[in-house]
Amino acid sequence: MISFQNYKILNNKEIKKFLQQLNKQFGFSEKLPYIFFEKKDKVYILSKKYSSIDFSPFKINSLGLYVAKKEINGIRLSIEGSQLIGPKSKKNIIELDSPEEWLQGKDIENKQNAKSFVLIKYKDDFLGCGICKKDKILNFIPKSRRIKFSSNI
Repeated sequence: MISFQNYKILNNKEIKKFLQQLNKQFGFSEKLPYIFFEKKDKVYILSKKYSSIDFSPFKINSLGLYVAKKEINGIRLSIEGSQLIGPKSKKNIIELDSPEEWLQGKDIENKQNAKSFVLIKYKDDFLGCGICKKDKILNFIPKSRRIKFSSNI
């Protein structure tokens, strides 16, 4: 069984609660075949094929894929979390005509009067998750992951 310091493996009840929140927020009702664990309100997933490895002898800085952060207003998905959850989600999806502003880390206009957390989509790609505040959708893309677009294109 997996054992490692500073991470809390989520039990079935906690996983069920997490998935119920995803269903409430995004209409996502699929099962996810992963081990779920948490560190400081951040949720990570790991393939179940690693469940028999004992990680305790190792100094581990990070493990698995960061997919979400638990916040007061709900679950905020990471970029990878939105790409995993988005294609099977049925609500709170904002489709963009152009991805440049979002990928540059800029807040965008809330044209659909959406509320709470929303998935941001461009064509078939999910670009992340934002939160609606009045007439804006706040962008959470970290500075290190923002894309600079050249005006010469």
